[in-house]
Amino acid sequence: MSPLRTHRRLVTLGLALAGLLTGLTGTTTVAAAPPAAPGHRSVQIEDTIALPGDQAYPEGIAVDPRNGDTYITAFKTGAVFRAAAGHHQAQLFLPPGTDGRTMAMGADVDKHGRLWVTDNDGVTVYDLATKARLARFVSPTPGQSVINDLDLTPNGNAYLTDSLRQLVYRITVPQLDDAVAHDPAPRTLTTAYDLNGLVAPHPAGSITLNGIESNATGSFLITVDMSSGDLFRLDTKTGNAHKVTVNGDAPSLISADGLLLEKNKLWMAHFGTDRISRLALSADGLTATIEQQATDPTLLRPTTLVRRAGSLHVVRSQFGLTPVTLPFNIAKVTGI
Repeated sequence: MSPLRTHRRLVTLGLALAGLLTGLTGTTTVAAAPPAAPGHRSVQIEDTIALPGDQAYPEGIAVDPRNGDTYITAFKTGAVFRAAAGHHQAQLFLPPGTDGRTMAMGADVDKHGRLWVTDNDGVTVYDLATKARLARFVSPTPGQSVINDLDLTPNGNAYLTDSLRQLVYRITVPQLDDAVAHDPAPRTLTTAYDLNGLVAPHPAGSITLNGIESNATGSFLITVDMSSGDLFRLDTKTGNAHKVTVNGDAPSLISADGLLLEKNKLWMAHFGTDRISRLALSADGLTATIEQQATDPTLLRPTTLVRRAGSLHVVRSQFGLTPVTLPFNIAKVTGI
C-alpha cells in the first residue's frame, strides 16, 4: 500500500462524522470539541503503557484473561505490541507487515491463548505461545469492507463489525476449529446480522458499525453506529436486532468507537470528541441511560477502552493530530 493510500485510509477510518478531519497531505482540520454539558465531569488521566516508535498510532487493545498481558494493535503499520502484566513499556510482538498486513484494528484474546487481529478485509488468529498464524477469515467483499472491531462471547463464538456494509459477521467455534485443523487458506466470513434496515441514513463510504460487546452470558451483543451514536442490541439466540432506546442526550453519543460492557454498565470511547461516556444498560439490553460523560483533549482521539488490572485503560490513537506526542501511549483513566 502506498504512503498516500495509507494516509487516506488513516483519515477515512478515523472519521466519525463527515468533515471532522480533512486533508490528505498532512494538513489536518480538527472540529472543536463541544463544551462540557451539565453532567460532564473531569477525569484523571495518566500515561500507563508506552509504545515504541513514532508510527504506532494504536487502535485496538486486548487483555489476556489468563495472565493479564496486554496486546495493542498499530493501525498505520499492522504491528502488534505486547505489554506484560504489571509493565508500563510495550514491546514489539508481531512486526509491521506480518502476513502482509499493513494495518491492524480490533483485537481480542481468548481463553485458549489465541490472539485475534482485524484489518480492513478480515481477521487473523494467532497462537500467542508460538506467534504462528492459526486461521484467517476474510470478508465476502474484500476491498469493500472495513472489518473493524470484534468480541468473543462466553461460548467462544466471535462477532465482527463491518463498518462499511452495516453487517456483523460470526465465526463459530466449530468453524475456527475446522480451519485450524484442516485448512490454512483464508475462509469467508458468514453474516450473522444485517443492520442496513436499522442504521440511520448516511453518506456512502461512512464508517458506521464500530465497537461491539457481549453481555456476561452471551445472550446478546451491543454494537454502536459511529456516525449517529445509535446503539443496537443483537440477540444471539434468535438472530434479531433492535435499536436501543437511549435516555439522555443521545446526540452526545455521536463518534462512539470502542465499547466496554461490564454487568449493566457500558463505557464508550468517542474518537471525534475526545470523550468517554458511561451508560446504565437495562437487564434486557433494550434501554440505556447516560449516567456520566467526560471530555478532555488529553484523551488524544480515543478509539477504545479495556479493563486492565482493575482500572480503565484507554487507547489514545492520535489519528490526524499534528504533531503527535511521543511516545504513543495508553492512558489509565479514573473518575468515570
